[in-house]
Parts: sequence; C-alpha cells; structure tokens
Amino acid sequence: MSLLERVKTCHIWQPENYRSFIINNEVHGHITHDLSTKLKDFSNVFNVSSQSVALSSELTTFKDRTNEVENVIKTLVKEGIIPRWRDEEYAVTNSWHRPPLFKMDRGASGHFGIRSYGVHVNGLVKTEEGLKVWVGKRSLSKPNAPGELDHIVAGGQPYGLSILENLIKEAEEEANIPRAISSAAKATGMVTYRCERPDGLKNDHLYTYDLYLDESFTPKNMDGEVEEFYLWPIEKIIDRITDTDDFKYNVSLVLIHFLIREGYLAPDEDTYSDLIKGMHRQDMAS
Repeated sequence: MSLLERVKTCHIWQPENYRSFIINNEVHGHITHDLSTKLKDFSNVFNVSSQSVALSSELTTFKDRTNEVENVIKTLVKEGIIPRWRDEEYAVTNSWHRPPLFKMDRGASGHFGIRSYGVHVNGLVKTEEGLKVWVGKRSLSKPNAPGELDHIVAGGQPYGLSILENLIKEAEEEANIPRAISSAAKATGMVTYRCERPDGLKNDHLYTYDLYLDESFTPKNMDGEVEEFYLWPIEKIIDRITDTDDFKYNVSLVLIHFLIREGYLAPDEDTYSDLIKGMHRQDMAS
C-alpha cells in the first residue's frame, strides 16, 4: 500500500449511515441510524428525528448533561449495545480550547462520533548510522489494535489534564520516561481525520510531538500495554508502513506527517500535495 493509500484509509466513512449529533444547535458528532433509533427510548435526554439526534435543551449545565448522558451510556453498555465502559472521561467540545459542554466515557465516544483528542510522540535517536525511531508493539491483550505497532508514547486526551500533562503521564506509564525528559518534547502540529473503525466513528485530533532521546536510553513499559520496543531506521519505518499493515492506522498518519516535516518526502514526488492535504479532514466545520 502506498503512503497516500495509507493516508486515505484514515478518511473513509459514509455520511449517509449517520445522523448528526447536535448540542446547542451545533453538530458535535455523528450517530448511526441503529443507535439513533435506540436513543428514542431516552426521550428526556435526546430528541431524535430522521436526520439528527439533539441533546435535550432542558439540559443546560455541564453537570446535568454529564449525569444524564452517563446514565444512558451505562444502560447501553449493560444491554451490550456499546461494548464496554472504559472509566476514562473525554471532554465533549469542538475545540480543545473551548470549555467542554459535558464529559463522556471514552468507550462511548466513537459511538457518538464526538471529536476526540490525543497526543502522539515520535521518540527519536540520533545515531552514527542516522536518525532512528522508537516503535512500540501493543500488548496482545489490548482490546483495540492488539499486537500492532505504535509510537513510543501515545494516548487519548482525558478530561481534566492539559495536553502536556497527559504527554508526561503517558510517557511515564508507557515507556518509563521521566518528567525531566518528556517535558522537553517539542510540539510539531496536529493531524485530524474521521473514519469508521471497529470501535465506532473516530473523529480525532492528534497533537504531534518530537522527543529526542539519548542513545543510552531504553524504554520500559510500566502499565502492561506494550509488549516490546524496537529502535528502527527511517527506511525500515517507511517499508513497514507501505509493505505491511503492522502499524496502527493513525500511527502511520502521524509518522507520514513526520516524514513530510523532516524532508524525507520531496515536493517533486507525485503524491506530495495530496499527502499534505491528507493530514487533515476536509470538512473541519463539523
């Protein structure tokens, strides 16, 4: 699969299969027709039409929205409609820099298609052979993408933490990187996408970082979510992205973002402009 084809897989969804999730007259996500029909059972929380699912205008506070939606989600988990409760809260907002309207369990975020946020860190090492990248293999026990290749540090953005605080926390848990080192990570931008995945409609904004590590440093997983780490040259990273499906889909996107930024891909290449365009959704209004 070419790099461009890999990018395109992050932008595949069928809008006709969804209804808009509306809060305060603004689209905040997309819900399948089947789930929308089920939400009619909770008419005190959702107003369901053939085109949309609107959160009740009677719910006017952060607390009320959170509590009422949480009760619905727990019922849906109990009935097996939403597979699991993850006990991790996501902020429901169309911009990380706007106050959230309420918070929602991460396990339901894809089923409501809300905008989710995260951090992905390129762990980089300068060696005599050239630049290398730390790659983690996800634990086989993880419910999402078990055994697939990942960044040295990556994670969803929970409610109540800043982006940097989350990066530092994830770095300690996933790779035993101390705060004194992880706090020096350099912000390098963001990638955005919306695509259908087994755990729902992923409407993600990932903040990207570069973290240069000393050759003497070896990451060690602390939370059981990583099987092992590999230190690979750029050429091997590119080969594994193009020749295999080993990398988690959004990790490939972030790595291609890195390749563009660092000049490993040149403007004269036929797909260069399309690759840059593919770093972001084309319908950023919703």
